[in-house]
Amino acid sequence: MSTFFIGLNTYYHLGEIAVMKWDDVVEIPPWGIASIWTEVNNSIRYLIGLHKKSLGEAFQVAYGIRDKLITLFPIQDDLLNATCVKCQSPCCGTATVWLDYCDLIFIHLTGQLIPDHQLIEKQTDVCRYHSDKGCLIPRLSRPWVCTLYLCPPQMELLRGRGDVFRNKIDKIIQEIKLGRKNLEQEFINKTS
Repeated sequence: MSTFFIGLNTYYHLGEIAVMKWDDVVEIPPWGIASIWTEVNNSIRYLIGLHKKSLGEAFQVAYGIRDKLITLFPIQDDLLNATCVKCQSPCCGTATVWLDYCDLIFIHLTGQLIPDHQLIEKQTDVCRYHSDKGCLIPRLSRPWVCTLYLCPPQMELLRGRGDVFRNKIDKIIQEIKLGRKNLEQEFINKTS
């Protein structure tokens, strides 16, 4: 196995997880090369199999995140239908996005479809899963950033629904962010 970046301050090398600094990161996006993408997914699959008995908390956190994400999807659909279909320059066609380590942990632990490739190979690429009809990846297999991001017109629509509604959405988003942080930490702690 080679060395690859897996999270905020960690990397995986020959079965060990170690701390690193952002200055050490040179691979953006991580795992853009097909063989490395396969390797990182096989490694996560292997770690889950090896440590399945001790990953109960990680599974619970992942499924909690899934449930919270599902509550956001109808709202996101409404916003997308009101803005994206009319947009001359959709964000998905210009954004530099990729699946990060926490996204992959979540996808693996909740049994979602793992995309065949990282979303982009290099920073200048457009997401390979963006199409004229929208994203080709099922919602639960998409990067968190794709669900989190709201363009200015979508933010304006959301604000128009009132403070109570907006506060409810903000609370769900904060819970997902905290859940993702806890998920990655729990997974690293139990598999290293």
